[in-house]
Amino acid sequence: MVAEWDNYHLLTSCLQKNFLDEKIVQKMRDLQMKVEDYDVVKVIGRGAFGEVQLVRHKTTQKAYAMKLLSKFEMLKRSDSAFFWEERDIMAFANSPWVVQLFSAFQDDRYLYMVMEYMPGGDLVNLMSNYDVPEKWAKFYTAEVVLALDAIHSMGLIHRDVKPDNMLLDKYGHLKLADFGTCMKMDDTGMVRCDTAVGTPDYISPEVLKSQGGDGYYGRECDWWSVGVFLFEMLVGDTPFYADSLVGTYSKIMDHKNSLHFPEDVEISRQAKDLICAFLTDRDVRLGRSGVEEIKSHLFFKNDQWDWNNIRDTAAPVVPELSSDIDSSNFDDIEDDKGEGETFPVPKAFVGNQLSFIGFTYFRENLYLIQFQEKINKLEDQLRNEIQTKDDLEQKYRKHLESSFRQLEREKALLQHKNAEYQRKAEHEADRKRNLENDVNSLKDQLEDMKKRNQNSQISNEKITQLQRQLDEANALLRTESDTAARLRKNQTESTKQIQQLEANNRDLQDKNCALENTKLRLEKEFLNLQSALESERRDRTHGSEIIHDLQGRVLNLEEEVKNGKITLAKMEAEKRQLQDKLTDLEKEKSNMEIDMTYKLKVMQQNLEQEEVEHKATKARLADKNKIYKSIEEAKSEAMKEMEKKLSEERTTKQKVENCLLEVEKRCSMLDCDLKQSQQKINELLKQKDKLSEDVENLTLKIEQETQKRCLIQNDFKMQTQQLNALKMSEKQLKQESNHLIEIKLSLEKQNNELRKERQDADGQMKEIQDQLEAEQYFSTLYKTQVRELKEECEEKAKLCKEIQQKIQELQEERDSLAAQLEITLTKADSEQLARSIAEEQYSDLEKEKIMKELEIKEMMARHKQELGEKDATIGSLEEANRTLTSDVANLANEKEELNNKLKEIQERLAHLNEEENDLGLLRTQFEKQLAYERTMKTQAVNKLAEVMNRKNPIQRGADTDVRRKEKENRKLHMELKTEREKLTQMMIKYQKEINEMQAQIAEESQIRIELQMALDSKDSDIEQLRCQLQTIHIGLDNSSICGPGEVETDDGFPGKICPSLFWKKRRHTTINDSIWGSYNWECLRITQSHTSESLSLTYQRSSTSVSIATKPSSSCVFLNSDSDSEEEPVSSAQPPSEPDDPGDLPENVTVDTKEDCTA
Repeated sequence: MVAEWDNYHLLTSCLQKNFLDEKIVQKMRDLQMKVEDYDVVKVIGRGAFGEVQLVRHKTTQKAYAMKLLSKFEMLKRSDSAFFWEERDIMAFANSPWVVQLFSAFQDDRYLYMVMEYMPGGDLVNLMSNYDVPEKWAKFYTAEVVLALDAIHSMGLIHRDVKPDNMLLDKYGHLKLADFGTCMKMDDTGMVRCDTAVGTPDYISPEVLKSQGGDGYYGRECDWWSVGVFLFEMLVGDTPFYADSLVGTYSKIMDHKNSLHFPEDVEISRQAKDLICAFLTDRDVRLGRSGVEEIKSHLFFKNDQWDWNNIRDTAAPVVPELSSDIDSSNFDDIEDDKGEGETFPVPKAFVGNQLSFIGFTYFRENLYLIQFQEKINKLEDQLRNEIQTKDDLEQKYRKHLESSFRQLEREKALLQHKNAEYQRKAEHEADRKRNLENDVNSLKDQLEDMKKRNQNSQISNEKITQLQRQLDEANALLRTESDTAARLRKNQTESTKQIQQLEANNRDLQDKNCALENTKLRLEKEFLNLQSALESERRDRTHGSEIIHDLQGRVLNLEEEVKNGKITLAKMEAEKRQLQDKLTDLEKEKSNMEIDMTYKLKVMQQNLEQEEVEHKATKARLADKNKIYKSIEEAKSEAMKEMEKKLSEERTTKQKVENCLLEVEKRCSMLDCDLKQSQQKINELLKQKDKLSEDVENLTLKIEQETQKRCLIQNDFKMQTQQLNALKMSEKQLKQESNHLIEIKLSLEKQNNELRKERQDADGQMKEIQDQLEAEQYFSTLYKTQVRELKEECEEKAKLCKEIQQKIQELQEERDSLAAQLEITLTKADSEQLARSIAEEQYSDLEKEKIMKELEIKEMMARHKQELGEKDATIGSLEEANRTLTSDVANLANEKEELNNKLKEIQERLAHLNEEENDLGLLRTQFEKQLAYERTMKTQAVNKLAEVMNRKNPIQRGADTDVRRKEKENRKLHMELKTEREKLTQMMIKYQKEINEMQAQIAEESQIRIELQMALDSKDSDIEQLRCQLQTIHIGLDNSSICGPGEVETDDGFPGKICPSLFWKKRRHTTINDSIWGSYNWECLRITQSHTSESLSLTYQRSSTSVSIATKPSSSCVFLNSDSDSEEEPVSSAQPPSEPDDPGDLPENVTVDTKEDCTA
C-alpha cells in the first residue's frame, strides 16, 4: 500500500504525505527482507510468471532457490495464478516430500519466495542423462506416491504432476514442487472446477471433460499423472503423445484404444498392470479408495526398502556436487535482457497491491511456534512425570508408613514381650533375693538358736529340722534358679529360632510364590506349546494335502505349459508367415505410394500446364477478340485445340481416374488385407500375450508353489527342530518343575513340620509359662509357708525365750527356793503343776509341729513329683529342642546350599546378562556396520548402475538426434498427411473447376455456334434489309410526303416515322483502344404488318423486341430491350460510318454476344 501511494500526485492530504515522509516507514522498509539481501548466482528456471534463481544469503552464506513472480502477469492472468496456495503449502506443509519455504516477501513489481535449493535437478534431467531401469522407476514412483499422499492428506489435489515438478535433493531423494495448480477438496474429497488445469500430456480425462462444464473429480486425477510418469520413465515418451493438442486430447479421451506398449522395450507384467490400473476410468482407477491399495501392488515389492524406510535408504542416483551452489544438474538459461511489463503509473488509486497484502512470511516464526509447542509438550511431560513421581512417592510413603507401622507394632510386641520377660526375670531375681535373705535370716536364726539352744534337745531337733528345711529350700531354690536360667536360655534360643524360622518361612514363601509363578508360566508355555504343536500338526497335515494338490496342479500346469508351448510355436510360425506377408504388403504399399506420388506429381504438372495453357488461351482469346475475323479463326482453332486437349485430358483423366480407382481398389484391398493381418497379428499377439501371461503365471505359480513347498518344508524342518527343542526344553522344564515341585513339597513339609514344631513349641512355651506361673504360685505359697514357719519359729523362739526366761526365773527361784525348799513345798507343787502345764503345752506344740512337718513332707513330695514331671517335660522339650535345632541346622545348611545355588544362578545370570549386554553391543555394532556396509554396497551398486545407465555424450547426442529425427519424421509424416489431404482437396477443387470450365467451354462453344449461325443469318438479313431499304427509299421518293418525316402507307394509314433508326453496340470485353473492328454493330431486319390503326415492324430474337408505333400523334420509333445494353440513336437509316477519331468511341462499351435482340 505504501508503495502504491509513493506517487505524490495521488496523495490528496498532507497527512498522508507526512505519514510517508516519517522515519518509521523508512525504518520498517529497511527492516524488511529485500532482494538486496541475496547474491544471485545463476538463473536455473524460467516460466510464464517469472523465473527461479539460485541465490546465496549475504549474512548466513546459505544457498537457496528464490522464485520471482511478476505481479503484473499474475493480475493479468489471475484465473491461472495460484500463488497463495503455493505459498501456504510450502510454508505450512511439515513434510519431507514437499519443498520447504523459508521466507516470502515482495516489492513493487515481484513476489519473492525463498525455498530450499534442490541441487539434484528435476527428473526430466535424470531421464535425459540416464537410461532409467525398472528398479529406479519403482523407487521414484514409490516416492511420488508418498509425496502425493502427503499432499492429499492436507486436503489438496496437485493437478499438475509431471517430471518437471519432481526435484531431487542432495541425497537423491524426491520432493514435489510447483503447487500453483493445487485445489482444496471438500468434505467428500472432491473438487469442482470448470477449467482444465494441467500439462496436456499428463492431464486426465475427467479434468479434460471439465473444460467449459461442471467438472467434478477427486484425487484420482493425480494417480493418472503418476501412470503417465511411470510410462515415460520406462519407455522414454508419454503414452498419448501427438503432434497437436487435439491429437493428444483425442488419444487421452480414447485411452482404452490408444494405450499401447512398444515391443522393443522390456516392461514387466507388474509394471504394465500398474500403468493400466492408473490409466483407466476414474471409477475403477487404482488409488481411488486410498493409497494403501497402491502400496499393496506387486510392482512395489522388493528386498531393499519398504514404505516406512524408503527415505532412509540410498537413492539410485546420488548427485555429485562440488559445492553447495553446484547447478550442473540444471540447464543453462540465457539471461532475459528485455524488461518485463509493469504497472502503469496510475492517475488515481487502483489498488494493484491489495491482492498481495499478507504475503510476507518467515519460517523462524514457525520454528518459534514449533519450539514453543515442543516446550509446552515437554512441560506437560514434566508435569505428568512429576505427578507420577509424586504418586509413586505417595505410594512408597504409604507403603513405608504401613511397613513402619507394622515394624513398630512388631517392635512394640517385642518390647512388650521383653518387658514381660524382664519383669518375670526381675520377679525371679526378687524371689531369689528374698529366698537368699530368708536363708541368711534362717542361718542367723539357726546360729542364734544353736547358741541359745545348745543345751536343749528340743532346740537341737528344731534346729536340725530347720536345717533340713533350709537345705531343702536351698535345693529348691537352686533347682528353680537353674530351671529359670535354663528357661531364659531356652526362651532366648526359641525367640532366635522363631525369628530364623519366620525369616526362613518368608524366604520359603517367596520362593514358593516364585516357583508357583514359574510353574504357572511353564504350564501356560506348555499349553501354548501343546496348542502350537497341535496347530503345527494340523498345518503339517494340511500342508501335505496342499503339497499333494499342488503336485497334481503342477503336473496339470506342466502339461498345459507344454500344450501352450506347442500352440505358441504354431502361433509364432503363423506370425512369421503373417509378418512376411505384411512386409511384402508393406513393400507393395510403399511401391504403390511411390507410384501414386509420381502420378500425382505428373498430374499436378499436367494441371499446372493446363492452367498455363488455359491462361494462355484466355490471353489468346482476349487478343483474338480484337479483330472479328481473327477472333473467329482463333475461336475455331482454339475450339479445335481445346476440344482436342479436352478429349486428350478426358482420356488422360479417365486413364488417371481408372489408375487411381485401381490403385485405390488395390490400396483398399491391401488396407483390408493389412487390417485383417493386423487384426490377426493383434489377435495372435493377444493370444501370445495371454499364453505368455498364462505361462508366466503358471511358471510363477509353479515357482511360488515350489517356493511355498520349500518354505513349507523348511518351516516343517524348522518346526520339527523347534518341536524337538521344545520337547527337550519341555523335558528339562518338566524335570526342573518336578525337581522344583519336590523341593517345594519338601520345603512345604519342612514348613509344615516347622509350623507344627513351632505350634508345639508355642504350646510347650505356654505350658512352661503355665508351669512357671504355677511354680511362681507355689513359690509364693512356699514363701507364705516359710513366712508362717518363720513366724512360728519366731513365736517358738519367743516362747523359747520366754521359757528360758521362765527357766532362768525358775532357776533363780529354784536357787531362791532351794534355800527355801523345805519352806516352800507348796510353791514347788505349784511350780510342778505349771511345769506340767508347760510340758503339755509343749507337747501340743510338738504335735502341731509334727503335723506341720507331715504337711510340709506331703507338700515336698508333691513338689518333688511336680518337679519330676517338670524335669520330664523339660527333658522332652530339650529333646524337641535338640531335634528342632538339628532341623534348624539342616534347614540352615539347605538354606546355605540354596543361597549358594542362588548366588551361583545369580552370578550366572549376571554373567549371562553381561554376555547378553556385550552381545547386544556387539550386535548393535555389527548391525551398524552391516547397515553401513549395506548402504555403501547399495551406493556402490547404484553408482555402478548409474555409470552403466549413464548415457555417453555421443550416445546422448545420438539419442537426442534420433529422438529429434523421429519427431521430425513424425512431423514430416503429419505434414505429408496434411499435404496429401490438401492435394486431394486441391484435386477435388481443380476437378470441380475443370468440370465447370468444361461446362463453360461447352456452353461457350454452343453460344459461339449459335452466334455464328446468327451472324450468318444476320448477314443475309442485312443484305435483305439493304434491299428493302433501297426499295423503301425508292418508294418514299415516289410517294407524297406530308411533312418532314411523314410517310403514308400503302393501305392509306398516315403515320410519322422518325428518320432515325436505333442501333445497338455491344462489346465482348472492356477495351480502351478505339479500334472499330472491336465493335459489333447489329442491324435489324424489319417486317411490316398493316392494320387499320398501326404499322408494326418486328424481328424476332430470343429476348429483345422493338416496336415502332405509327399512330398519327407519334413521331418517333421506340426501341424496347430487356437487356442492359447501351442504345444510341443514329440519324440515318444507314449503318453508322466508322469514326475518324478513335477517341470518339464511347469508353467501357460492353458487347454481349450471348444476348439476341428483337426490334
